[in-house]
Amino acid sequence: MKKAFFYGVLAALPILILEGLFRLLPVSNPPYLEPVTDRDPVVHYQRNVDYRYSNGWNFAIRARTRTNNYGYHHRSDYRPQDTTPLLMVVGDSFVEAQALDTGKSVADLLHATVADKGRVYSIGISGAPLSQYLAFAEFSRDTFRPRAMAFVIIGNDYDESLLKYKSEPRFHYFAEGRDGLELQRVDYSRSTVKTLLRESAFVRYVVLNVAPARIFHQSAQAEPADRIADSKRAVDYFLEQVPVKTGLAADAVVFVVDAVRPAMYSTQAEEGYEARMRQYFMERARLRGFTVLDMQPVFIRRHREDGSRFEFPTDGHWNELGHRVVAEEIRNTPLFARLFPIEGAH
Repeated sequence: MKKAFFYGVLAALPILILEGLFRLLPVSNPPYLEPVTDRDPVVHYQRNVDYRYSNGWNFAIRARTRTNNYGYHHRSDYRPQDTTPLLMVVGDSFVEAQALDTGKSVADLLHATVADKGRVYSIGISGAPLSQYLAFAEFSRDTFRPRAMAFVIIGNDYDESLLKYKSEPRFHYFAEGRDGLELQRVDYSRSTVKTLLRESAFVRYVVLNVAPARIFHQSAQAEPADRIADSKRAVDYFLEQVPVKTGLAADAVVFVVDAVRPAMYSTQAEEGYEARMRQYFMERARLRGFTVLDMQPVFIRRHREDGSRFEFPTDGHWNELGHRVVAEEIRNTPLFARLFPIEGAH
């Protein structure tokens, strides 16, 4: 028994030393996602958690951020009882903005701009596609009653909205129904094993810091025709449902469509899946009367002026400059001016 104990300690010692070492390093330690069920059907994180975020094997990206009283990333808590004008920003990890310190995301910047004139809130979860944006929009409509919404559209939003191509638990997807596409939720619960493993700084380092995230859609010169057709169908259904789920007219909705990055920094034309789908999305959205902000010419113009880049060197998400540029584009829309009028303006 003594020998067994001794060898057990000897075997565990390197693991304990390794764990102790990584507990001294700035390993990412985000809050848990809460279960998604009939009782709580819209995905969110644990509420009111201040935490450290990092990314990369060498912790190249570091940030201090928080989740608020509704479990979303925003400097301010959300007050559904307020009656001041509200713009809700909806999206995925680009809206979530974990890689930035609190206060530097698009929604936080705009919220600070409007001050006492109103509010700009955001709902964003990493991995959410167009289909989930509808669930976020409906939740926003019923809970906060926003007067306008802005949706951030990213290159992997189109096909990943379909249950046919993605079924990751916690999100809503477009599934085939009797009369066409319909929203279907895939519930989520956190296993005991996952909960225990998340307590290990070394495991978090391997999973959250080292494991690469796919941000840019793969170039699709040879993308199957049925995948493109399915993606277009998802776009059409999404745009059809936006007025229903938001409760807003088309002139109260703006779509911020990301550039094809990193291809936009090259002089070569981009003809892949993302380029084709973003063009289709913008055309269909404008036909329905929605405001569309195409970030590609905006980013290209700024890049040609001073060489600016809008993502991190080791991560495809917008960096601080990217968020500032997008916030400025939203702020310059007639919708924003109408929602938050400046005194003395004509």
